[in-house]
Amino acid sequence: MGIFNSDYSKPGAGVSKNERKKKGLARFYEILIRKFWDLIKLNLLYIATLLPTFAVVFILSGMITNRLGASLDSLMQLMGESASAVTAARVSITTDLIFRFYISALFAVLWGGGPVTAGFVYILRSYLWEEPTHFISDYFERVKKNFKQSIIVWIIDVIMFTLLCYAYFFYGSSSGILYYGKYVVLVIALFYTMVHMYLYHLLVTYKMSIPKLYRNAALFAISALPFTVLTIFAVVFLMLIWPAIGFTATNDGISVFFTTAALFLCVTMLFAVCGLYIENNAITQIKKYIKEDADVERNE
Repeated sequence: MGIFNSDYSKPGAGVSKNERKKKGLARFYEILIRKFWDLIKLNLLYIATLLPTFAVVFILSGMITNRLGASLDSLMQLMGESASAVTAARVSITTDLIFRFYISALFAVLWGGGPVTAGFVYILRSYLWEEPTHFISDYFERVKKNFKQSIIVWIIDVIMFTLLCYAYFFYGSSSGILYYGKYVVLVIALFYTMVHMYLYHLLVTYKMSIPKLYRNAALFAISALPFTVLTIFAVVFLMLIWPAIGFTATNDGISVFFTTAALFLCVTMLFAVCGLYIENNAITQIKKYIKEDADVERNE
């Protein structure tokens, strides 16, 4: 029996006689408040274990920053006649590193970071399902158990990231009708991101082959299209609003404050908060089609 079927009339798990479980955003905010310190610890653990795959994406993101970065001559003109080549070079390098960091952070939040994301999503799922969990041991157990599939998913992601970047800049620098190919690339990138809103939840929860993982994640992305797109834009907004204010502020003090605050939030909570929001949406949408008594083999 597949995940998607035409019989949606079966009753779900029901609710406790003594307590009505919250759903949707109400559940998200309740868990966010109740597990606030646990989410900070999870965020720190995730960052520490994410570093190897994060570093690979950080290097690859130069494909984007090298195309978007300002030249030394233009920076010196913007900074005024008093700016030296050394100062302009430092600004250029700093800007490049910050852009690479946020591209890599978005990659990790929206697409994942391989095996450690499996452990990360499992803990978040346990929080939302209100299941007992041993924080560190369960995290690394799921990393180990789902290592093979999640590393394959991450390798596919890296290949897709590289191909999409090169395709976008190729079509963007073309003339005539080929120029509009970059918009096709953006649509493909958006859809691929939509698939990831469900991919890791399915990976850690159900036993499926890689093709079935992508197929079912794509079906969920399409069937819950408005919620999926809203989730992506909400996460991107949450990740980028702070650095956006910092980079566009005309006052140096405000700029430094918001840029520093953005980095601090990334380290302490943004990965976990965004991950919790994504996982809450995945649980909400998937539960509409997969009942607890469904004939789907669990990855437990």
